[in-house]
Formats: sequence, C-alpha cells, structure tokens
Amino acid sequence: MKLEPGGGAEEACRNRVKNAWMSFNKLGPILTTRGVSMRLKGKFYRMCVQRVMVYGSETWPMRVEEIRRLERAERMMIRWMCGVTLKDRCKSEELRKRLDIEDVADVVRKSRLGWFGHLERKDEGDWVSACRNMVVPGNAGKGRPRKRWRDVVEDDLKKGRLDRSLAKDRDRWKAQIMGKTSDLCEHGKRDVK
Repeated sequence: MKLEPGGGAEEACRNRVKNAWMSFNKLGPILTTRGVSMRLKGKFYRMCVQRVMVYGSETWPMRVEEIRRLERAERMMIRWMCGVTLKDRCKSEELRKRLDIEDVADVVRKSRLGWFGHLERKDEGDWVSACRNMVVPGNAGKGRPRKRWRDVVEDDLKKGRLDRSLAKDRDRWKAQIMGKTSDLCEHGKRDVK
C-alpha cells in the first residue's frame, strides 16, 4: 500500500476500489446470478470482495472522501448482487440486511481500532512505539494540516465512546470494538456451563 508523499491515502483507496471491482467481476457468475441465495452471495462478497477493498485500510489516514468512495463502490456492487436499480428505491441498509453484510465504513473503523489496540499493547521501548510517539521539529505550513492516522483514531474513539485503557487487554478490547460482550475465559476458551 503506497501512501502519498503528504501522507494522504487517496491513491491507495482508488487502487483498492479498482482491485475490488476486479474481484467482483471475476465472481460475477456467483454474485449476480438470480438463483443463488442472498446469504451465500453476501458470504462470497465479504470474503472475496470486501476484504480486497479494505486491505491495508487500518493504516490509512482516511478522509471523508475516501470513505465515500468505498461506500459508493459497495452500494453499486450490492445493488448489482440484489438485482435492484436506483429506480426501485430500495435503501442500501435493507439490501445489506438481505445479504447479511456490514457497511464498509464500519469494517474499516473496526480494523483501524484493532490495529490501534495492537500498537497500544507494544512495549514502550519498541521502535514502532518510538515512531508513533515521535514529534517532528520545525514550523508547520500555512493552513490546516493534513489529517493524520492518529486524528482518525481519536475520532473513532470519541464516536464509539470507547475506553482507550482497555486496549491493553486484547480480549476486552476486541469485544469492545466489535460491540459484543466477551464471554471468554482467561485462556481464550469459552466457559462451559
């Protein structure tokens, strides 16, 4: 994944959408055929197309434009899979429920928060932590600075009302960002009652 010289992710996002369309077209006979069940189409889409679309996005400093680009591509694919046109006036949320898939913006947000948790659990002496907390000396240019990955994560934490301190505990953090309660015991196995 190549980020732009100024730190943006526009080109990376465009490439991911292009690759997702290539995967979608390869799977066209399965994803666009009327006789195939919607749940099966959704499963194939999640595994083979949506994953291609969001690959590497956990490290992007995403702006609203990039999120919209991903959502726009996903909406077109979903309508095509469901055999629905814009004239049919069906909401995208309803079509996603039929296919049992999650919105691409939520998938990106959860993977970004998962990566954030991974970085928070790193040792303080680790070079990744040193780079992440590094401050570059010098004067800032005119105008608003480019959006940084850290800024996007802070927005995610505020919007989700997430407790940053839980990131040190992997299981609890994963349960918190996935929106589920954790019923795992100490060793990662489910309690049997």
